[in-house]
Amino acid sequence: MFPPSVLAKVYVKGSLKNTEKGFEFSLKNIVDSGTIVEFGPITVDGKTCQTAALTVAIGSNERPGDQVTRLAPLSIYLGSVVLIRVNGETLSAGEHVLDISFNTREAGRLHFEARDSLA
Repeated sequence: MFPPSVLAKVYVKGSLKNTEKGFEFSLKNIVDSGTIVEFGPITVDGKTCQTAALTVAIGSNERPGDQVTRLAPLSIYLGSVVLIRVNGETLSAGEHVLDISFNTREAGRLHFEARDSLA
C-alpha cells in the first residue's frame, strides 16, 4: 500500500543510540493514523531482535513489543513519535542497517529498511 521510499522516511535519522540495557531508535508517523496489531520482526545488521526484547513507547503509553496484539493494539496518530527500545546487546560504532516491520489493522504488514550510524 505504501511504497518503501515513503515508509523509509518514517525512521527518524540520527535517533539510533545505545542505552544501559541495549539500544533504541525512533519512528515518526508521517503517513496516516492507524492501529499497530503486531510489532516486528526487527533485524539489525541481519540479526533478528526477539519481540519480547522490544519495548514500544508512544508518549507515556509504553509496553513490551510482544504485548502489541490484535486484542491489545497500539493506536498511532499522524505525527506521533514511536520510541523502540531493544534490550540485550549494544551496537558498535559505525553504520547499521535496520530492517523494520509491523502489522497494521488498516494497511496490513508494512516493511522497510533504514540506515543509521552510531558515533
